Amino acid sequence: MTVSRLPWYWAETSPGMSPDPAHDAASASSQRWIRAVDVECTADLLFAWTTQLRRAPYSYDLLDNFGRRSPQLLDPQVIDVRVGDPVMRIFTVSAVDPGHSFAVVPRSERASHLFGALVIEYAVEPAGRGSRLVARLSVPLPAGPLSRPRQAALAWGDLVMMRKQLRELRRLAERDHRTLDSAD
Repeated sequence: MTVSRLPWYWAETSPGMSPDPAHDAASASSQRWIRAVDVECTADLLFAWTTQLRRAPYSYDLLDNFGRRSPQLLDPQVIDVRVGDPVMRIFTVSAVDPGHSFAVVPRSERASHLFGALVIEYAVEPAGRGSRLVARLSVPLPAGPLSRPRQAALAWGDLVMMRKQLRELRRLAERDHRTLDSAD
């Protein structure tokens, strides 16, 4: 089931299993954007795939990976995420809850200028018989006469890219889960 309050909230989750936007209320100086997908695999496997964002963006490779295909096999060397690790070339890990979540912030002055002082948390949560990948973005509210149109444009752009990213991570995790199941 797809649930949305576009462009701020989008989820492909089981009925009654959607992330609660009220739980993720924004502060006076920022907005909270949520993207989520349910995934038919174990939380460990889904988290392992989420850590692969250290290697590539897993979105529209032509646009955000210089035309190179995001790797299609798990690299066990990047699963152990640490504060300070680079993610998708433009972010740095700022917090880690091992095996469950990690947060990223812009890595450079240029990225901070483009996106603001945003924080993205990627969290893997249990969901029914599978897992859920939730991305929570804390996006600062910009000031100025064009702040609302800029914020809306950024939200729509993020929605397009992150929806593709979460669906791609789901596809890869479910593919590997099926492979592991058939091997048993």
